[in-house]
Amino acid sequence: MEKGCTMDSVDSIDRLVEIEHQAADIIHEAEEKASGLLLDAKTKAESLQNQKIAEVRKKFDADHEVFLQSLQAQSQKEISDYRNNLSTIPLNHAALAETLRGFLDTEA
Repeated sequence: MEKGCTMDSVDSIDRLVEIEHQAADIIHEAEEKASGLLLDAKTKAESLQNQKIAEVRKKFDADHEVFLQSLQAQSQKEISDYRNNLSTIPLNHAALAETLRGFLDTEA
């Protein structure tokens, strides 16, 4: 009977070791799956973030271009208005000649 009892104990221990190995395999598989899921989630999140950044940058670039064009149009209008205003002012030839003579006299 003792041998039978010992065999039962050895069989039980072997069975427990086998169950422990199976549990370790299950845990290892679960860890690998979780790691893969985390990596996939991180990759998707980074991809989505990069996509959103690209969309926002594209919008800012477009807004910036519109702003630059409006500034250029405003500058051109102001220059044109200034030239038009200058062209309406009559030139006083006598005063200009007198001012130029004054400059030339101070240089000499």
